[in-house]
Amino acid sequence: MFGVIYGLILAVAALAGIEFLSSFYAPSWPARALRSVPPTNPVTAATKPFSGQPWIADLYNGWGMRDSERTVAKPEGGAPRIVFVGDSFLESAFTPLSLPAAVALRVAETGGKIEAINLGVSGTNPRSYYYRIRDVALTLSPDALLLFIYAGNDFLASDKGYSIWPSLVDESPGGSLLGAVMPRTNWLLVNRLRLSEFLRGQPAPAGESEMLYDDLHAPPAERIDRLVAHVEKYYHPALSREKIREILSRGDGRLWRATEGSQGEQEYLMGWMLDTLMNSEITDLDVARSRQDAARLAGGGEVEATLSWIEAADRVAREHKVPLLVFLAPVASIDPD
Repeated sequence: MFGVIYGLILAVAALAGIEFLSSFYAPSWPARALRSVPPTNPVTAATKPFSGQPWIADLYNGWGMRDSERTVAKPEGGAPRIVFVGDSFLESAFTPLSLPAAVALRVAETGGKIEAINLGVSGTNPRSYYYRIRDVALTLSPDALLLFIYAGNDFLASDKGYSIWPSLVDESPGGSLLGAVMPRTNWLLVNRLRLSEFLRGQPAPAGESEMLYDDLHAPPAERIDRLVAHVEKYYHPALSREKIREILSRGDGRLWRATEGSQGEQEYLMGWMLDTLMNSEITDLDVARSRQDAARLAGGGEVEATLSWIEAADRVAREHKVPLLVFLAPVASIDPD
């Protein structure tokens, strides 16, 4: 009995020590409950302390969100507090204004005022949205929640529907057994072991954003050659240069000419965008071309699994008497033209 009790005391002390040491590397709440990796931006990169990793000057706040600095407590007498939840579509890392900031500006132009809080995190999905709403958004005393589901990549596999059973370690600490008792350690494991959804894919080449920015702003005569070389080297080495050039030259080059204008939004080309474009052209994708095709493709349970997390978010919002509005953000269809 003494050995068992002594062992338990040692185990608890060891775990408490690990959590204490993790506090020197993990960000404070709510940053650690929102983002497991620091944000990145190709042009305005700077250094701020987020576990010693790059941050973005001026664009991102202390929570790691692309937003102004916010307080957990709602300001007294302030504007209606609207919390936006979603993925990269909402974060808008590579446009001059995030979607919430653009909405707040539009409201201001009509004489109104809102506090539009951006909780958009790239590379996340409806499961993460649920925990972000339950564990962070609702603690901010919002007047309304706006949830954005991106049709391009937010639909979950049929076996990934809502469940009360947590994971052992999870990107969303609220969905993790370890996160419930050792949230800093949970964050550190996800961050260091690349367990976040954002990091599960093929890592981008170092400095790729800067390379592509330079390629797009090269003299027009060199632009396609540089883009072709980049795609061949980093994404499709088995594909002929002639085929890559034919795809990237479609539309009489008007896609690339959009980068020449100095007026309006400045947008940035990401490597994964080029890869997605190429794959959509060289792969025989099974896409809906009729209502019958749509019904067939939607019959695998993905819609139901995704909806189960949205319904769970709605239930928890109703418990707090906060209205939840859901937006389905469309994605461009595959079109030969």
